[in-house]
Amino acid sequence: MNQTTITPWYRQFWPWLVFSPMLFVVPAGIWMIYISVVTSDGSVTDNVYKDGRSYVVSTEADDLAMELQLEAQMQMIGDRVSLRLNGNLESAPQALSLLFVFDAHAQRDVEVELSRTPDGRFTGQLPEAIEGERSLLLQPLDSEPNWRLHGGITLPDSTIQTLQPRVR
Repeated sequence: MNQTTITPWYRQFWPWLVFSPMLFVVPAGIWMIYISVVTSDGSVTDNVYKDGRSYVVSTEADDLAMELQLEAQMQMIGDRVSLRLNGNLESAPQALSLLFVFDAHAQRDVEVELSRTPDGRFTGQLPEAIEGERSLLLQPLDSEPNWRLHGGITLPDSTIQTLQPRVR
């Protein structure tokens, strides 16, 4: 008489080969769901509006800045921002808004209000220390017509940065 011994399932190779990927995939899936719920995709800081099924970028502010031949030179020393605005403006605004945009997370954006000094420059102070690569967005604060200048900077940096209208 032949006697065969039956080994329990957990001592065989095949069940472990079939079930082992699930030991990695299920926790990885739960982790991805957690990351997608907790983090956001950031925000768009451009003038974008929805027209039907498409999104349209409004370039009126950039076009006006090009028409007025606006350009700004900005320098940062520590947490102080100094800016000179050049162009064909009828009257210079009393205050400017300078936005340091962190492209990945909107909550890390920093806005600085720049006040006009008697010598024609605009100065302001960062409310918090920031580092890394940032996009710059300069526009008048509460004045018409509304124009916009763009630039980029890697902080900490004290070199002079030029902000210009975006060419599309």
